Amino acid sequence: MNYEIISSGSKGNAVLINDVLVDCGVSFKKLKNHLYDVKYLLLTHIHSDHIKPSTLVNIKKQFPHIRVIGNYEVAQIFEIDHIINAGYPIDIDNYTFEAFECEHDVTTYGYTWEFENKSIIYATDTSTLKNAPVKQYDYLFLESNYDETKLELARGKRSNYGYDPYLSGLRHLSTKDCKTFYYLNRRDKNSELIELHKSERFY
Repeated sequence: MNYEIISSGSKGNAVLINDVLVDCGVSFKKLKNHLYDVKYLLLTHIHSDHIKPSTLVNIKKQFPHIRVIGNYEVAQIFEIDHIINAGYPIDIDNYTFEAFECEHDVTTYGYTWEFENKSIIYATDTSTLKNAPVKQYDYLFLESNYDETKLELARGKRSNYGYDPYLSGLRHLSTKDCKTFYYLNRRDKNSELIELHKSERFY
């Protein structure tokens, strides 16, 4: 199992897991050298920190062998190869990708799949993992956005522009909920938790 967190957070998201890339919310220049061995691109949702439009266009143009998978809302805006629906796994070559619904302000999917008998789950930009398939995972790539105590201190503190960091934070998964899911769903003590999308202010 090889993986690399190319970028994770509000400034851009792209995570390489063997030959699967999840999201392309960074510049094409930053991604290009990672793409030669990528076979599949899983897109979680339409937000620009997860899909940078120019990057996706360049991937489709310069790396046409990469098969792009996303939900129906993604497919309405971007050119993709396969539309996946939550609860309906799709088989592609040696993979079975299963999508599940995440709770965000747009249609957002998390994914599970197997690699060499290792079970992988990936979920970010969600307030809960209640829809995630209940099974034993070997690698858990999970949002771990904020410390609940730190976020609570921001309650009611809107900016001059109306931005509410507390309500914004609640759209994401807390570190407590991340680790609770990990301990309840890891295969054993060697299962690895990879924390994603950590808040610069509240983690």
